[in-house]
Amino acid sequence: MIHPIVMAGGKGERFWPYSNAEHPKQLLPLVTQKTMLEDTIGNLRKFKKGMKVRLIIGKNLEKPVKKLLGKAPGIEVVAEPIGRNTAAAVALACRLIQREDPQGVMLVLTADHAIAPPAKFAQAMKAAASVAAEGNSLVTFGIKPDRPEVGFGYIETDGDQRKAEGLDTFAVKRFVEKPDRATAQGYVDSGRFFWNSGMFAWRVDYLWKQFRRHQPEIAGIFEKAGDLNPKSPAFAAKLAKIYKTVPEISIDNGIMEKADRIRVVVPEFSWDDIGSWSALDRLHKPDAGGNRMVGDCLALEASNNTLFAENGLVAAFGVSDLLIVQTGGVTLVLPKAMAPRLKEMVKLAQKNAKLKKYL
Repeated sequence: MIHPIVMAGGKGERFWPYSNAEHPKQLLPLVTQKTMLEDTIGNLRKFKKGMKVRLIIGKNLEKPVKKLLGKAPGIEVVAEPIGRNTAAAVALACRLIQREDPQGVMLVLTADHAIAPPAKFAQAMKAAASVAAEGNSLVTFGIKPDRPEVGFGYIETDGDQRKAEGLDTFAVKRFVEKPDRATAQGYVDSGRFFWNSGMFAWRVDYLWKQFRRHQPEIAGIFEKAGDLNPKSPAFAAKLAKIYKTVPEISIDNGIMEKADRIRVVVPEFSWDDIGSWSALDRLHKPDAGGNRMVGDCLALEASNNTLFAENGLVAAFGVSDLLIVQTGGVTLVLPKAMAPRLKEMVKLAQKNAKLKKYL
C-alpha cells in the first residue's frame, strides 16, 4: 500500500510577518484561494481516493490544523511535542506505518510546494511508488531546472536512466547545497543536475535499515520506545520521552547524503517551493513597471517592487527593488536583495518582549 505523509510543522519565518508561529505559510492561501495544506491534500485526494493521509505537525499547530480540516475523513494528525527537524518526523511516520504495513511505501511531501496539474502529480507519485516498492533504493523527486536558481539545492545524476510510468528516473551521484549563480548556471547547462524538491518515496522496511545504518541513535531511541499507537492513551507520553533525546538533524543530512542507493524521478508537473517572499515574483504577473502587487496596492514611478497588502493600502512612489509588506499590524520594508536574511529580523524581534505578539 501507499502511505502519504505531509510534513507541515515549519514556522515559515522567511515569509514573516504574513507567516508567523500561529499561522505559518502552510495554513495561508498563498497559491490558490485555499491554504497550501489544503492544496496538498487535494492533490493527494485526486491521486487516490480514500487514501489515508498523515499530517506531521508541531504541537502548536494541532488546534488550527484540526479547525481548518474539520472532520475530513482519512486524515490523521500527529503532533510532535517539539521540533527536531525532518529526520525525527520521518522516523516517527515510518514507525507508525510499519505497525500497519511492514513493507508499505511511504510518500513524503511538504505543505509549502505549489504543484500542478493534479494528473501530472499523480503520474509522478505512481512512478516514485513503483520504484520504491522494489525495496532496494530510496527515491527522491528532481525538478528539471529552468533557471540558475541559487535558493535551491541540487541533485547530480550518474546515468543509469530508466523509465517508470513514462517518466525518466536516474541513479543519484550526490546532493549539493545552494550554489552561487555561476555554479548554478553550470549545473543547468550540464543537463545532469535537477533541483532537490525535498519530496521522497521509499519502502518503510528499507528506510528503517538506512536509519539503523546511518542514524543508529535515532533508530535505537524509537525502537526502545516500543509500539507507537496514536490511539493509545500512552502515545503522547511516549512521544514526549522520545523527543527529549532524539537528535536534531534533517532527513537530507542524516540519511539521503549518506545512503548509497538512491534514484531520482523527474516529474512533468510545474513546481515551486513557496519558501520566501521571492516566490510571489514567480506566482504573479508584473505590471508595466515590473511591480508585483497582491492586495490593495498602488505604484507610481516605481519599478521591480513586490507589494503585499492584507488589510490596508500599500503605495510605492519613486522607489525600486523593494519588498513592502503590510499585514497583522506589521509594516515591513526592505531591499529585495536582503529578503534571504529576513530570519535575522525575526530573531531581533524575538529579543524584545513587547514585539513577540507580532511573531
